[in-house]
Amino acid sequence: MRKIAFLFLLVFAAALVSVGCAEVESAAKWDGTVRDSAGVLIVENFGGPLWTDETRWSLTEVLKIGIVDGDPDYMFGNITSFRVLSDGTVVVADGLGQHLKFFTSDGVHLKTVGKAGSGPKEFGRGIWVARATGDTLLVMDGRNMQAHWLAPDGTWLGSWRTAPEGGWFMWSWDDAPTGRIVTLMSPLRTPDTPVVDTLDVVLIRDVRGAVLDTLARVPTSQTFRFSGDTPEWHFWAAYPDFDLTWRGGLVTGSSDSYRLKWYDENGDLERIVSLPRERQPITDRDRSLLMEKIERLLRERDMPPGEIAQWKSAVHFEDSYPAWRRFICGVNGTLWLQRPRPVSALSEQELEDMGFWRPPATSEWDVFDREGRYLGVMDMPTGEMAFMFAGDRIYGVWEDEMDVQYIVAWRIDGLPPPEKG
Repeated sequence: MRKIAFLFLLVFAAALVSVGCAEVESAAKWDGTVRDSAGVLIVENFGGPLWTDETRWSLTEVLKIGIVDGDPDYMFGNITSFRVLSDGTVVVADGLGQHLKFFTSDGVHLKTVGKAGSGPKEFGRGIWVARATGDTLLVMDGRNMQAHWLAPDGTWLGSWRTAPEGGWFMWSWDDAPTGRIVTLMSPLRTPDTPVVDTLDVVLIRDVRGAVLDTLARVPTSQTFRFSGDTPEWHFWAAYPDFDLTWRGGLVTGSSDSYRLKWYDENGDLERIVSLPRERQPITDRDRSLLMEKIERLLRERDMPPGEIAQWKSAVHFEDSYPAWRRFICGVNGTLWLQRPRPVSALSEQELEDMGFWRPPATSEWDVFDREGRYLGVMDMPTGEMAFMFAGDRIYGVWEDEMDVQYIVAWRIDGLPPPEKG
């Protein structure tokens, strides 16, 4: 969701008329090729960035919400997600406080909505908020297997169940500035239940949970699987990721390949974008640190030695880290891919805090323009939580040296005019 434009070499100008003509000098430096394959553009980047020292974007902090001590309205327990509404209102989901906090565009607290629990107008831990059509809010409550929809001012409108059914469960959600809401549905994996499919399905939904259409099908995650009746964990086997573009289209990819598929809002494949990138090996040191962490967690749960050995035997490792950790569709049609970080590069505290589903993250993101050409690397000041775009701003979660969380906005300096059409 979020886009930018430059120009191809003059030889491609007639074929790709959507590209503006003001960027000829920058486009002449693009290190890649593009070709048409049955109506799908194949964009191959060879590795050289299009950005120069003069054209690279920079960030200037323009807003910070949060305090260390004082008014509890401005303190966060654990920010799990947030959204920026069309009038600039910032809505923050606090998974520890189990509520939503509303702030004006300049950071003044407006109200706090919801409380801990499982009943009406109550949230479980780990809630996630999305923005639907007309700034309606959709709150995913995975702990209570519910979704709630609220008016832009926080008024409660209703709820619906998200419990697994028909051999499928909701794995993740996404939204676009258009108000489109989608859910990623994954097949359930249990020892006594056959897998209903080998692909995940991206479904378009309304705020009441009704399925409107199927947008795409993507490869399912290979991180968790069964070998007979025995569960196995594979660090970090291929897993899918997806994100909605600002127009409501879709970008999908599998983490074992630096190859992304871009779809329009009707689900038609538009282009395939690639970048050669050598994957980092998972070293013996990485494996050892992970196994020590796993064993430590099991011992903390007072698990007997025999069960600990059984659990450890179910852990497997890939040869290499994923090609990327995750990606986000950005301003002006850009695509941002986060680079993974080796486990052995973590501090003791970072290792203690890390989860297992995806590898640790760096602050470096590879950025592609709306045509799929590689722009270069942005070093983001946010943590592992994904940031989001609103106009010429990037909003993200930032933590200080005491692990106090803030919502921070940075203005993107050097951003070209938005795409047209």
